[in-house]
Amino acid sequence: MDQEVNTISTPVDQIPEQPSISLQDLVVLLNVVRITAERGAIKADEMAPVGAVYQKLYSFLKASGAITEDSKETS
Repeated sequence: MDQEVNTISTPVDQIPEQPSISLQDLVVLLNVVRITAERGAIKADEMAPVGAVYQKLYSFLKASGAITEDSKETS
């Protein structure tokens, strides 16, 4: 018994691009949080959760090698 397999092919130019984020994007985000805090744009009651996310992001980027201990002020 032969089974017929029907496949639908989509041209490559019609495949939607999947969202992505790079390590460099995350470094930029880390800097945005740092600069925002330095400029006083974060209210006192918002500092703890923002700081916690900043520390998690910093630890992740350091572990990935995207930043080094000396590069807290990366661009």
